[in-house]
Amino acid sequence: MKKISKQEVILESIIQTYLRSKMPIGSSELQMHLTLDMSPSTIRIYFKKLSDVGYLAQYHVSGGRVPTQSALMGYWRDKIDTTKPIVLKNVDKIKHSTKEHQLFCVLEKSVDSTFKELINAQNRYLILVFDAHEVILRYNPKVEQFLGRFIGCEMKELKNISAQVGLYELHEKLVQIFSQAPIVKEGEKEMYAIAQEFHDEAFIRTFQSLHFIESMRDGLYFDGFIPQGCMAIKQKAKLKDEDYAVDLFCFGRIESNFEDFFNQVKE
Repeated sequence: MKKISKQEVILESIIQTYLRSKMPIGSSELQMHLTLDMSPSTIRIYFKKLSDVGYLAQYHVSGGRVPTQSALMGYWRDKIDTTKPIVLKNVDKIKHSTKEHQLFCVLEKSVDSTFKELINAQNRYLILVFDAHEVILRYNPKVEQFLGRFIGCEMKELKNISAQVGLYELHEKLVQIFSQAPIVKEGEKEMYAIAQEFHDEAFIRTFQSLHFIESMRDGLYFDGFIPQGCMAIKQKAKLKDEDYAVDLFCFGRIESNFEDFFNQVKE
């Protein structure tokens, strides 16, 4: 296990204190939060080192320090693991915590589903079996032969293919699955306020599009369609006591306490 240096301990403590207070942190204040036995004068030496490498900023000569965007990006990369699905408590808890932390949050049923099987029902119907869905079509031998080539592909890919080759009955039914209403869509006021602050019309258009989440990979986002100073998270999840997978998307300012948000909503 990698040994954590004193400088790393101090930076993490500054960030955690800042996330709670949103105020600059002085050496005397930080001393109260540290588990290390360290004087304020020694802490100020580390403040200088962290400032020199771009992890802390001081906006006033006599003021405390705040973590930079670079420091916060590194912190969130270490703290948030989007590679493993998480279990969420319930919808009400997600809505409440979203408001408390001034985030924008969307939770919708996952449609990242694989085409598993094609069943011929007595030459009357074709049944397309996906991970969590079934689609029934009128029987057509040419369609049966064509679709048999795509067993194993993702539903999203099959939706696009069906439009390209003119399988409109299949395309319409897959679109209906993708267009289901979100389970949670909370914090739009906060999202629009941030977008307007940055005069980012492209960002607003992205969030206005239906089910933009389906085009995103799981992970942390700090740039691209995300305004500078903000962060987005896309992650697989599951609601407790429900048998379907969901996609969780959260967006907010990078100094929002995402860690506390997840601690509140996770089972």
